[in-house]
Amino acid sequence: MDYRHLKYFMEVAEEKSFSKAARNLHISQSAISRMIKSLEDELGIILFIRNAKTVEITAPGSIFLNYAKRCLFAFEHLKSDFENEFNLKKDTIQIGLPPITDAHVFAKLLGEFKKTYPQISIELYEYGSKVIETSVQEGRIDVGIICTIPNKDFESFFLSDDKMCVVMPKGYPLEERKEIPMKLLADYPLVLYRDDFNLHDDILSNCKKIGFTPKIVFETSQRDLMLQTVSSGLGVAILPSRLCPPNSADGNIAVRPLTEPKMTHHLYAIWKKGRYLSRAARLWIEFTKDHLTLLNKEKLDDEIRG
Repeated sequence: MDYRHLKYFMEVAEEKSFSKAARNLHISQSAISRMIKSLEDELGIILFIRNAKTVEITAPGSIFLNYAKRCLFAFEHLKSDFENEFNLKKDTIQIGLPPITDAHVFAKLLGEFKKTYPQISIELYEYGSKVIETSVQEGRIDVGIICTIPNKDFESFFLSDDKMCVVMPKGYPLEERKEIPMKLLADYPLVLYRDDFNLHDDILSNCKKIGFTPKIVFETSQRDLMLQTVSSGLGVAILPSRLCPPNSADGNIAVRPLTEPKMTHHLYAIWKKGRYLSRAARLWIEFTKDHLTLLNKEKLDDEIRG
């Protein structure tokens, strides 16, 4: 068994045809048939059921396919893996980070990573979650932090979640309530993140389910500008609790939990499924997974201070 056996086998499995696989590999059909037969003899199993019209992989063949994919992936990336390991001092990781994450928490996490791997350069890009997803998908950045549950195109791991709150100017009638049902926001101007943020779509979707279209007065990508707009009395905003200012008697803003429905703000780290990741990117992923307790501790400290 060698590299060609696995390559030919995977091509037949993908195309479900010996003739198509032969054309793709620029060899004769008889040659690929002999190679598969040789592989079946060595393994002592039948890999494909052949008939006049179709080729179907067998159950043992499906199991072998999983192992073949791993072997080919490792072989095809042998050179680049070695070069990345050898040239780690020159490596860079590109990370997309939305402005509605805990900036100071991630700054601390990245600082710890930099202490551990001082030879790795970190490039940060600040976008909304939608742009980050596209950038990861197109390979413009290595990994991203997004504020929604990832789709099937990405590998991912969970970072944290947070309840959503209503932020309003002091003196609004809503301030008298301990919790704010979303339906009550139909009567108030709303300040939102721009439409390149998933949170924008989530809020509008929940408003629509309840039966109203919000009166949007301003959209921005900047949390501080949003809070200043609310403080000026132009409207209310919906934010994750960790991004809300603390309630205080001498402040201009009041914060109340959002209910009916209760919305949750998720944070996930993502990277493109099936894409080769640099050694630096893999180190960052493993480091972040190992230091999730740091993120959760910082979040808890913020809640206590709030």
